[in-house]
Formats: sequence, C-alpha cells, structure tokens
Amino acid sequence: MTDYSNPDTPLTARRYAWDATFTRGPVRHGTVTTQRIEGGSYDTQPGATVGSLLAGLTTWYSKEFKIPREDVAIVSYSLREK
Repeated sequence: MTDYSNPDTPLTARRYAWDATFTRGPVRHGTVTTQRIEGGSYDTQPGATVGSLLAGLTTWYSKEFKIPREDVAIVSYSLREK
C-alpha cells in the first residue's frame, strides 16, 4: 500500500480524490479555526509527489478564501486513487 503520509511519495495514479482540513491563521492559543473540504479531485502532473499536492492545496485554499498563504496549514488529509 502506498504511504501517502510521506511528502516524498510519488503520485503514480492518473487521478486522486482528496479530503483535507485546513486552519486559518494566524493560529493563537484557544482560537483555532478549521474547515474540512471533502470531495476534491486532482489530476496528476508529471513528477508530482504528496508534498507538491499538499503545497498546491494550501496555495489554492489561500487564494480561494483570500487568506495569506503563510496563515494556512493542512491539519489532516486523505488521498485515494480514482
């Protein structure tokens, strides 16, 4: 089974389904805001890894919700081959 917890793992399938929980920052003690997004889809690009997919999701979330990129983090995620 593929280890999707390792950011260096290559993505070899043509498409993946993803779910992720994002934080919106800046994070302070006692005030952590999260949002779960389910049912995302990713078409694999040449040379893609788990880490590059997660970086892309973080950038997408930042732009989508107009939050500075440095204030966004992925708390948890799951990937499945389609």
